[in-house]
Amino acid sequence: MRIRAAVSRLTLVFVCLLSPHLFAENLEEIFALARKNDAEWAAKKQKYLADHEKMEQAYGGLMPNASLNGSWGKQYYESDEVVFDGGIPGGGVNEFIACSVINNPSTIDEALDVCGSTRSSQEDYEATIYDVTVSQPILRMDRWHRYKRAKSLDNAAKADLAYSQQELMIRSAETYFGVLRAEEEYRLAKSEEKTLRTQLTEIKNRYKLGLMRDTDVFELQAQHDIAKAAVIVAQSQVEVMKENMALLTGNYIDVVSPLPKDIPIEPPQPYELAEWEDFAKKTNYRLLASQFALEAAEKELSEKKSGHAPTADLFMRYEHRDVGGGFTPSSDTTTFGIQVSIPLYTGGITSSQVREADYRVQEARHNMELARRNALRETRQYHTQVNANVASVQARLRAVKSNNSSLRAIKTGWEDGIRTMTDAISAQRKVFQARKEYAVSRYDYILNTLKLKKAAGVLSPDDLQTLNTWLDSPTDTVSSVLDEDDSYLQEVDEIKFEREIKTFDDEKKSDNGKSHKSLYDAFKAWRDGE
Repeated sequence: MRIRAAVSRLTLVFVCLLSPHLFAENLEEIFALARKNDAEWAAKKQKYLADHEKMEQAYGGLMPNASLNGSWGKQYYESDEVVFDGGIPGGGVNEFIACSVINNPSTIDEALDVCGSTRSSQEDYEATIYDVTVSQPILRMDRWHRYKRAKSLDNAAKADLAYSQQELMIRSAETYFGVLRAEEEYRLAKSEEKTLRTQLTEIKNRYKLGLMRDTDVFELQAQHDIAKAAVIVAQSQVEVMKENMALLTGNYIDVVSPLPKDIPIEPPQPYELAEWEDFAKKTNYRLLASQFALEAAEKELSEKKSGHAPTADLFMRYEHRDVGGGFTPSSDTTTFGIQVSIPLYTGGITSSQVREADYRVQEARHNMELARRNALRETRQYHTQVNANVASVQARLRAVKSNNSSLRAIKTGWEDGIRTMTDAISAQRKVFQARKEYAVSRYDYILNTLKLKKAAGVLSPDDLQTLNTWLDSPTDTVSSVLDEDDSYLQEVDEIKFEREIKTFDDEKKSDNGKSHKSLYDAFKAWRDGE
């Protein structure tokens, strides 16, 4: 028997190790899969890499360039030979002169017609020509401003990519907690249906004994049918949310780690809205991207104005010419010099481009103001919602307790004959509704907290790591996705930023004495103190 029990335990362990669905995925693992497999995120990374090449191209315009040109072919020469046949001895020019004296033509053409004729001849020769030219821009203000503009656009692209990763974090959390929310609603729907089914069986038995009215049976039957429909709807919603997670992660995940009941529900830290607004003005990535876009538009205006300025290039040219036939001698020519070009008139194109660039600057300035307003609006909105969520979670929890007490009292009154069964069913429905609203309010609190940090520009993968510690997962199954020193502001999924944009960490290191405390920092101390 002992051997059989040991074999059974080993078999169970072996099956558990082979079955991936027996281990629940946590939030950090979902985010890791999203970073690896989400098509939208992958497309945005490739877009950043493509945009970054524009800076390399602009930089190349300031560098030396060399070109080699060559040609090989045949050159054909045609010539007309004069043949004198005037009939006078002496031949050649003497014959032509004597004939002309005798006939006295009035023109050369008439003399040729009378005293001679022409004969055409053709020769061909090989020609080889090639040249090498090396030039270095000396005065190219348009290219310099184009390079400065490309650097500003590259910084804007970095800010956009960092914002996209924040969006990926939000989508990962929304998908993850969307599954948990749907599963909790499904469990509550099944629990309500089971309770009503048990009550319906009891009521039918009592009705057979003549202790209940038929209206009570019909009413309870109707409520049970509604509950059965709610179970079907809730079950389908679970599958829908899991399909959304599969779209994000590229894998179908059957089980996710649940959220424990004892998570800390706290107001935003710092509590003052003004401090969050200060964060948003400095670190909101949409606002940062718009600021760099304005800077790029101003550089473009300078670039177009440079179209009126002269240009100068230092150059060296070596040319080799080898043409047969002796008409042109072979030659090798080397030239050093400075090539200067002064634009005089371009048909108004340059002036029009300057006006266009100026309009682009005004457009970028308005876009930056819009981004600033949106950043402040979202910060205020989610700050208000988080505070409301804190109060709502506490109120929903009290509502669950009070509705449970109310249900017990009404059931006692129904058994004593002073309350109707309708009252009892209504109270029971309120209990399940209160439990559902309490569960939803907790998920709303978490998601709105993350959105508040995104609006302020301070959301990072560390927040998901901290949030991941809330989940009911064994410690040995939690995989560390990010190293402690891995900052998404310096590197995003192996894309390294060569130039660091201004980040919230820089603000924390300043001498203003202010520091931002994560909304989840209190959780570890809270749990360790239990």
